[in-house]
Amino acid sequence: MNARVNFIANQPKKILLTNKKNIDFTKKFFKNAEVDILQETNIKKVIDRYKNSEINSILVEAGPKLVNSFLSFDNLDHDCLVKEARGNHVLLLNEGDIVTQSFTACENGMVEMVYISIKQSSNDGQIKASVHDSRGVEIAGGKSKVAVGFDGVLTFKVPADVKSGMAYSLKLRTMGTNIVLEGQYGQSSENDLHLNGWKLDGNITTAIGMRRVIERPESALDARNPYGDNIIEDRATEFHSNFNVYPNPFVDQVTVTFKREFKGETIVMLTDLSGNVLHREVRENPVQGQNVNLNPAYNLRPGAYALRIINDNRVYNQTLMKY
Repeated sequence: MNARVNFIANQPKKILLTNKKNIDFTKKFFKNAEVDILQETNIKKVIDRYKNSEINSILVEAGPKLVNSFLSFDNLDHDCLVKEARGNHVLLLNEGDIVTQSFTACENGMVEMVYISIKQSSNDGQIKASVHDSRGVEIAGGKSKVAVGFDGVLTFKVPADVKSGMAYSLKLRTMGTNIVLEGQYGQSSENDLHLNGWKLDGNITTAIGMRRVIERPESALDARNPYGDNIIEDRATEFHSNFNVYPNPFVDQVTVTFKREFKGETIVMLTDLSGNVLHREVRENPVQGQNVNLNPAYNLRPGAYALRIINDNRVYNQTLMKY
């Protein structure tokens, strides 16, 4: 569970969840590694422990029960979440069946992920999930494979643009398998549920996570380019109007200077081009003229790197070169 490369790399931190008292620290898992050992059964407490740390993402390698506990609808991290209550009823979808459920977007932006609670799958197959507008036109869709006997939460990437307060529908179609969906039926619901065009009372257990996307006003566009078709030049202008970065190219250290005051938490990160964080600094309410020094703890190879500055859901990007 590490980056198997033949050069110095930012190796992942390891977290071991266990109920064992006697641990064999001679295992390869512990060799030259920083390991947190947690004897905790409350997954929410585990997530809360790390959500405000420098860790951006966690890869979970475990059995199905533990993996699905991390996918509990109470643990999903999005700017906003539309979810239907979990139930103790089931709905059978035979191969080729189509079920649709309406929802109202809670954010101006994009659907990041769709989560479906499945109780059983008869065969290896696929399920397609798609988001449709109020006219029934598909905006975006995605497919996920499902294995025979699957019991858990299935996830879909469905990058659909949505507007807060607008009505949409989530459509599911089975391919090559029959599935049993969790839900609650026989009672009224705020959202409409249809199976092959027939209206049903109730809902299937779903969650739809959305990400806020801030649209830049036209006034922010370059006056030489009122139609905004020179996006790269415009973004570079925006970065340099807010920050000064020197030296670039750099040898060992990069200094970022704020050209204006920023409200709230501001994150300054140096990453490689794959997105791996090499150095991270956080400043609260940085003022004009304030400096942030980025000095990675290990040697970087010459080449291109990325500087990312995040404030109030806005991301500013700049490419850096290292001698």
